[in-house]
Amino acid sequence: MTQTDRAVRIVEVGPRDGLQNEEAIVPADAKVAFIEALASTGLQVVEATSFVSPRAIPQLADADEVFPRIRRRSGVRYPVLVPNLRGLERAEAAGVVTFRMRTPPSAPPAPYRPRWSMSRCPRLSVRKRFWSSCSQR
Repeated sequence: MTQTDRAVRIVEVGPRDGLQNEEAIVPADAKVAFIEALASTGLQVVEATSFVSPRAIPQLADADEVFPRIRRRSGVRYPVLVPNLRGLERAEAAGVVTFRMRTPPSAPPAPYRPRWSMSRCPRLSVRKRFWSSCSQR
């Protein structure tokens, strides 16, 4: 492989990972503007949000409202994180076409357990449904 054959893929996760850690809840209008501004910089992938339980991460409780309002730019993908079946169903209802599924194969670290709130067996069934849903597209 030569130097020119190498590529780097940048996935901007600020709208999800950054905003979920903010103490104050950022308004939906500001989130949409943030995502659109990031997409306008030439990024090819902007992880828009996560369809997690609003009780677990209240900062992302408005994912159902935010995602459909994003004006899509050609050449930009807007994946979302779905940690469980309910998240997958919410994301599908919001019109999401690119998913990232993150379900730990074993018990997640203590700080993340409230976000996942599933034992290992349900996580495996969610993965099966997730892949089944993807194959139907």
